[in-house]
Amino acid sequence: MLKKRRPFLFQKYLLSYLIIFLIPFSTISIVFYQMSVNSIRTEINQSNIGKIEQVRDILNARVTELGRIATRISNDQRLTPYMFTQPYESKEAIKELTTYQVNSSMIDGLFLYYFGYENVHSSNGIGSFDIYTSNKFKIAHSEVDRLKNEIESITQPIIRPVKTTTSDDKQLILYMYPIGGTSPNGVVGFLVKEERINALTKNILGNFEGNFLIYNQENELIASNESARTVASEDILSKIPANEGIKEQRIFGENYSFVTIHSDVMDWTFVTAMPTKQFYTELDTLRNTIFTILFFIACIGIIATIIMTFIQYRPIQNITQFLKIHGGNLLENSRQDVFTAIQETITSLHDNSEKLHHKAKVHQPYVRDQLLLNLLKGDVNRNKITVETLNDVKVTFPSNKFFVAVISCNQLDSIKKKDKMLTLLRDVSFSENMAYGIDLIEDNTMGLIINLQAEMEGKEREQIIVSLIELVGDHGFPTPIIGVGGIYEGIDKINRSYIEALASAEHSIISNKSTTVYFEKITKESNIDVWFPFEEQMKFIQSLKLGDQVVAKETLKNITNNLREQDTSIHMLRCMCFDIMNTVIKNILELRLNHSVGDMEALVEFQSIDDLEKKINVLIVNICEEIEKRKKSHNNLMRDNILDYIQNHYKLHDLSLEHVAEAFQISVSYLSRFIKEQTGSTFTQFVWRLRNEEFKNQLRETNHAIKDIVTDIGYVDVANFTRKFKKEEGLTPGQYRRRLGQNPSQNEK
Repeated sequence: MLKKRRPFLFQKYLLSYLIIFLIPFSTISIVFYQMSVNSIRTEINQSNIGKIEQVRDILNARVTELGRIATRISNDQRLTPYMFTQPYESKEAIKELTTYQVNSSMIDGLFLYYFGYENVHSSNGIGSFDIYTSNKFKIAHSEVDRLKNEIESITQPIIRPVKTTTSDDKQLILYMYPIGGTSPNGVVGFLVKEERINALTKNILGNFEGNFLIYNQENELIASNESARTVASEDILSKIPANEGIKEQRIFGENYSFVTIHSDVMDWTFVTAMPTKQFYTELDTLRNTIFTILFFIACIGIIATIIMTFIQYRPIQNITQFLKIHGGNLLENSRQDVFTAIQETITSLHDNSEKLHHKAKVHQPYVRDQLLLNLLKGDVNRNKITVETLNDVKVTFPSNKFFVAVISCNQLDSIKKKDKMLTLLRDVSFSENMAYGIDLIEDNTMGLIINLQAEMEGKEREQIIVSLIELVGDHGFPTPIIGVGGIYEGIDKINRSYIEALASAEHSIISNKSTTVYFEKITKESNIDVWFPFEEQMKFIQSLKLGDQVVAKETLKNITNNLREQDTSIHMLRCMCFDIMNTVIKNILELRLNHSVGDMEALVEFQSIDDLEKKINVLIVNICEEIEKRKKSHNNLMRDNILDYIQNHYKLHDLSLEHVAEAFQISVSYLSRFIKEQTGSTFTQFVWRLRNEEFKNQLRETNHAIKDIVTDIGYVDVANFTRKFKKEEGLTPGQYRRRLGQNPSQNEK
């Protein structure tokens, strides 16, 4: 269900982001495309306007130039009617006309005609108007007669298109300029081939198809780009806008863009007419570029959308994966949508967490005992024990001042009474001085770590011990033997006070003088003035018995320093040195440790106090290592017995830590701590491994139903076992059996 639901949720996310991206992207793309089309249309039209204006300005300049030439001709005395009647002067006049003609590149023909004379004067000579126009320019006879009539009646400059009889049907443009002032007496005519003007206008439309037309003041066509005409000039003439500018018109059902410019100098109208569809065709290259850009933007946007979808969906995916792994089958079996399923799973996990929290509270005392035991052993730095770590198990030390009391349990005649006293002293307060008790099964004692307030000293310590004795007595216990260690600062020094307390308790038991012994008072009971401190000797002996190298070497150093400071004879010093050696040898013998005669002989043959200290330090290392080995051996034997018992009874439904502790007559707290030390696992973890291995073996080797196997190995709740198995193995029991490839028909039983 989850596999079907999650992609659907991802698709919803992806679709939502795509819609959010594509709507503005499409809108912007369409607007951008239309703006690009309009922009290029406007750009083309504006470019055409600029070109037309340039052509207009050039033609204005050329026509103005022709007017100046005509004026100069009229004022030239060499070109008067009289001069043309003289043989010599007429030749000079013809040369002069030739000079005027060549001065302008636009002029193809120039003639001078005086009213009342039959002939025209040109650079080609003198002849009739008919011969001049017909022979040289192939002007049609009908045009010649019309031009004659206009020449005779001209009063102002005019420009006329003139048809020719050439094969290419090209026309001429005749510019007639009257001379003689307000009462003209002649006309200067300038003949210009249409190609001259077409040469100026050929690039106006560029690569576009369309019409470029020039009309005079009488709407006669002066020039046009015939090679690019798309419609007849007559059809265009009827659509020419009255005003200058850009305007769209429809011709034969097709949209045309008209650009109209007027010349005030010549009274001409310049017109371009182009089909607007060309703008879109011209836009193909730009459109491809635009589409390419938009395509890449779309790709980037879609990729970004997918990435954003993954980024936004990833937390949900991580949550679902996490809950799928840690939430068992609840998320997979839920028929709700993902968010509801997640909510249900989190609720379930929260409930499970509360249960685990409750279990942690139940097991908290075992962790607490382990930490307190490490404090007594001096394993603070090695186990990285801090005040914060202790606070986590509800062990609080407001100050940094400590002492330890060791309570002998020899007077208690049963394990139950010992557990009852341990419960009483587990967490106790004496006038705001916190004390924490722990079972020390090796010595049949209890340790009590007491945190003194910072300002308190020895008297307050004694008052606490008195209160302790009263508390024990009030609960019906006999007055215990208590050994009290010295006061130290820092949790790393608690083991010093512990060793002193053990030595004090042992001294009290041996001497049978008092139920409570303070370590520092042991020396005061001795009347020997010239000797090393007795309490240091006791501390040294006890540290050797516990196998504590650090405290043993530290105490030996204090003893040898005391010897160096003794103001006594050399013989007395040697006696004290032999007493130290005797203490070491006595402990070796009492503990039945292996020793060599050579080591003893080397010890006796010491040369100085430093030499003695060095040799005893070697023995301290050997003794402590041997004691640790013995502890491990003893622990190994107990471990083997306990583990054998668990391995033989792990299939029992009611197997528990309390059950095993009762079987071995040890406290529950000690058993929990012991199993953790020996196996590295808690009791629950160890039993789970045994049951899990047996479960997998039966999956491999039998055809039994999964439910029956789970019940056989000691579990009642099959669903709970399935969740735990999947968490450990990554597969459900059925999937695990299928992977083994055995009995697939039994997998889902």
